[in-house]
Amino acid sequence: MASEYLKWKYRNVRPDAPVERTRKQRRQNWWHYHKWHVILAAAAVVGVLAQRSRLCMAGGIRDAVLFRDFRLLSAFGAIFLAVFLGNLALGGFHPGFADQPIAHSQWLWNLLGMVLVGWGSVLLGGCPLRQLILAGEGNTDSAVTVAGFIVGAAVAHNFGLASSGTGIGTGPVALTVGIGLAVLAVISIANMQKLEG
Repeated sequence: MASEYLKWKYRNVRPDAPVERTRKQRRQNWWHYHKWHVILAAAAVVGVLAQRSRLCMAGGIRDAVLFRDFRLLSAFGAIFLAVFLGNLALGGFHPGFADQPIAHSQWLWNLLGMVLVGWGSVLLGGCPLRQLILAGEGNTDSAVTVAGFIVGAAVAHNFGLASSGTGIGTGPVALTVGIGLAVLAVISIANMQKLEG
């Protein structure tokens, strides 16, 4: 309930009358009214296609190396080509690290960060996209993994461990990446010994 003072203070304020738009104005503003419908429909289509095709970069590399099956990698090649051509057509293509949104030129940390993601994806049995799809299918291991992604992103951004356009951040990013790689090495070695024994 508003206090008596606020009622008195705003006693002469009246809400604006709703603006009535003509049919032509509503057609011109179609995207404004229906953008969420379009976005959700596009997300549903992409989700179904990703689920049906088993789209996964780690799985694609596994299939290419072990089975000489390049179907999953060719799907990522098609995605890369479509995004590349789209950026060229829209003028958003800028080669190199300069002039990229949220990109920095410290290539070693870009590389090591992606090594950490790739290695973790191999140990998980699928890339982050595949984990998200499996969580949507009801796989509880993948749901825990996705929850870990969310918690990890929150920790990284709240404690200054996420990189930005200015560099790798103010926190101990190098130490964190090193700890992550060491943890994955221990997990890998422990599981290799279980497989051999």
